[in-house]
Amino acid sequence: MTDAQRLPVKAKLGYGLGAIAYAVPNQIMASFFLFYVTVVLHISPMVAGVIVAISVLWDAVTDPWIGHISDRTTSDRFGRRHLYLIIGGVGTAVGTALLWSISPEASEAYKITLLLVFVLFTKTMLTFYGAPYFAMGGSLSKSYDERTSIQSYRATFHVIGMIIAVAGMTVIFFRSTAEYPKGQLNPEAYPAMGFTIAIITVVIALIAVVVIPKDRKQPSQQELEQKINVWKLAVESLKNANFRAIIIMIFIIEIAFQVSISIGFHVSTYTYNLTGPQIGAIGITVLVFSILSQPFWVYLSRRFEKKTALIMGMAFAILGFAGLPMAYVALEWLPLNQPQTVYTMMGFSVLAGIGNGAFMSLPFSMVADAIDQGEIKTGQRQEGLYFGMYNFSYKAGISISILIGGILLEVIGFDSTLTEQSIETAYSLAMVPTWLLIALSPLIYWSASKYQLDRKAHNEILNTLDDRNLNSA
Repeated sequence: MTDAQRLPVKAKLGYGLGAIAYAVPNQIMASFFLFYVTVVLHISPMVAGVIVAISVLWDAVTDPWIGHISDRTTSDRFGRRHLYLIIGGVGTAVGTALLWSISPEASEAYKITLLLVFVLFTKTMLTFYGAPYFAMGGSLSKSYDERTSIQSYRATFHVIGMIIAVAGMTVIFFRSTAEYPKGQLNPEAYPAMGFTIAIITVVIALIAVVVIPKDRKQPSQQELEQKINVWKLAVESLKNANFRAIIIMIFIIEIAFQVSISIGFHVSTYTYNLTGPQIGAIGITVLVFSILSQPFWVYLSRRFEKKTALIMGMAFAILGFAGLPMAYVALEWLPLNQPQTVYTMMGFSVLAGIGNGAFMSLPFSMVADAIDQGEIKTGQRQEGLYFGMYNFSYKAGISISILIGGILLEVIGFDSTLTEQSIETAYSLAMVPTWLLIALSPLIYWSASKYQLDRKAHNEILNTLDDRNLNSA
């Protein structure tokens, strides 16, 4: 890789910073939504699951569409993407503040209506921000290896956002009090948390608009005049076998791992008997090692290939995420409710964090390479469409995991009115998601193995595109 292909560190830092505005509200919803709805608002887990299922259908409409329109946007002032960062950042902040401020004392019908409206609005605004933002990462460099470096910066800031969301909020807002020894059960903590997240989101989004280099590539007049069916383009993108492999892989990954996360607060509260700060400490460990592992994954992707490194990451993640409940609950190798319990749990969290680090950066770099391959067939750069599709698959996986989590709570007999659950319920909370993760692991490996785009093939694609551009000049 030549110096001309390297992006300045300042530009990578600027791009990476923007990930915080997406990660914080998104992770808050992924981690706390089911606990908030079932335990704080006392709404049936099944109803919560239906709301999430509706949001998946909504994402199927909005994600490819918003990504595509950002591909075709022209603006001297904002470039192709920056206006959407403003709309999405401000809108996400508003939606987040409203979502976490619903009164537990309101009627059930009113609470359900507000939840549905605020969830759909917030997720739409996240798409307005996320799809164009991720697309910019794919257009900052054409280099096979430099793209991984760029995505490692984005992943680092994304994980910082997750730390703020999960660990920071639990430590600050879920502190133990005389009335609520487990602070996560305090309903007054959630509106303050939502407002704080909203402020962080809008401030970071507006900073990102200033510091991220504008994407000033203009679609040709022929492209602008051409009437295109975005849904047809979405289907066409899935004919790209390498892109399809990534889409399927990230969808299965999110379902496999996020079920544990979606009911993670239930498990930590009722199975592991942890307080809010203790939950935060374990979460910080996972996320800090997701950051610290980024140079490791950049090195491995250069030493081997991106697919190989990603499969290695999956092994680390399974050892961490599945190993903890196996050791403490299923096999009872390690004791719960001991002073050292949190510290021994952190050992598994280190492994989980290292594996999670691979998931945070490598797939995005692989999508960018697949976009180049797609351009050979279509003659058009479609970063927004591709990353919109990827974002949909990612969010669909998370949403379905929340749906599964809601169904699971209903099936195992979870009772939100109890401060302690039965032994059987506490066991099922920890182990059913673990068995699901283990069962889906072969499918994750299978889908990753279908990705065949390596460094040599990508260089050939770039040479073909360069020759085409030279001939058309």
